[in-house]
Amino acid sequence: MAIQVGIIGPGDVARLHVDALRAAGARVTAVAGLTQGSAEEFAARHEIPSAIVGADALLCRKDVDAVVIATPSPMHAAQSLAALEAGKHVLCEIPVGMSAVESLQVAEKCRRTGLSVMVAHTLRFADPWLRLRAEIAHGRITVRHIILRRTMMRRANKNWSGRPRSWYDSIVWHHGAHQVDLALWLLQGDCPDASQVTVSGLIGPLWEGNNQPMDLGVTLRVADRGLVSLSLSYHSSVPVEDALIIADEATFTVYGGKILKAVDGTTVAPASFDVGGTPADARPGDLEVAETDRMKFSALQAQDAEFVAAVREGRMPRSSVQDVQATMQILERLAGT
Repeated sequence: MAIQVGIIGPGDVARLHVDALRAAGARVTAVAGLTQGSAEEFAARHEIPSAIVGADALLCRKDVDAVVIATPSPMHAAQSLAALEAGKHVLCEIPVGMSAVESLQVAEKCRRTGLSVMVAHTLRFADPWLRLRAEIAHGRITVRHIILRRTMMRRANKNWSGRPRSWYDSIVWHHGAHQVDLALWLLQGDCPDASQVTVSGLIGPLWEGNNQPMDLGVTLRVADRGLVSLSLSYHSSVPVEDALIIADEATFTVYGGKILKAVDGTTVAPASFDVGGTPADARPGDLEVAETDRMKFSALQAQDAEFVAAVREGRMPRSSVQDVQATMQILERLAGT
């Protein structure tokens, strides 16, 4: 029988999960929102049988084997714990908690129940990063320094699609979690070890517009594996999402879902392990946003397919709550700076 999934939080990312889950062979049976109207609107648009008010009502249903938690970040840990208590498998949007303590609580509950719990660290499933991770893991690339940049404008309280929000995003626990986890996963594999990572960094001052920090600069030194520099901002009128992988063998640039390789400082070409390529004279600003969006949705589809397969097979998924504990511990160190 198909895995039956309920959606908690009828927002923009939830609609992507509906499509991805169905593509993976799951049935989306119910959606829960804060109001009946928001749940019914989402259910009608996506042909979901049941629209419900509140997560608790959804967790009681027998036609729900697993849930996707796509609510505001501060609700993630409590709702994950409630779902596990109700016997439901969990796919939680990033972050799984707003502290290392919350994350550990979910991991311990997962261990006690034996249920599958995945956290949506979607970059682990994106094609360019999978290819680079394979090259690093097989010793074909010796990394010296990884430089990751992620900037966007978040002064207006809107989500990634431009819709207004009732809560503020966290540059540390949301986009910081994506970038820190990506770096650790590239250098250490599926289950990184925070004890092998030296952390230094600064969180920007509170912005008067929302009383939240909007900038983050981090340096990680991963024992015997290389250095990582992360730069993130919610103040940038220029959206940037790119990376440099500086290795002994070459320097790789990643943006727009493509990998470029430079060997002698002047010759730039698609990496041999990449499919397709980007013109050598292209720049991040030249790429259409749609190209990056397609790469991210493909990664989300692979992520959700892995979750459905893990539930069906009775195993823990990749990017499990246990796998991301190192990331949460490092973010906790930064939050204390």
